[in-house]
Amino acid sequence: MRQASLLDDDHGKLAGLVPAMRAALNRAAGEDEAGRKLLVDRVNAVAREAGIRLTAGNAKVISKDTLDKWLNPNDRDHTPGVLAVAAICAATRDVGALRVLLQALGLDVMTAEDRKHRDYGKACLAEREARKRKKMLEDAI
Repeated sequence: MRQASLLDDDHGKLAGLVPAMRAALNRAAGEDEAGRKLLVDRVNAVAREAGIRLTAGNAKVISKDTLDKWLNPNDRDHTPGVLAVAAICAATRDVGALRVLLQALGLDVMTAEDRKHRDYGKACLAEREARKRKKMLEDAI
């Protein structure tokens, strides 16, 4: 039997998860005040199209004040929910906040460049295997 230890698991990454996600959301949202107003409209449109509610109250849409509270790194009382984070990521077309969440769990998302390198590696391995088969056939002739 093995004794469990609090130090075995790397749950420390979860401690800074919310500030890191807010930072990623802030980068995606940008600093421009007019852009943030447009972002609120895009987030509300994403939520409406998906049929999801982003707030727990009676409001069907979020306001710019709500978005600002969600993105404020110093606000510990107004944390966006998972659906809100997903809606913001969809509206900005930036998955940085979701990548932060996955990395905190020990997972990651492949970027387009990662996929390109993976495909190149697969092609190199296939080419090497084809050369081996060709060599074996030549030796058999």
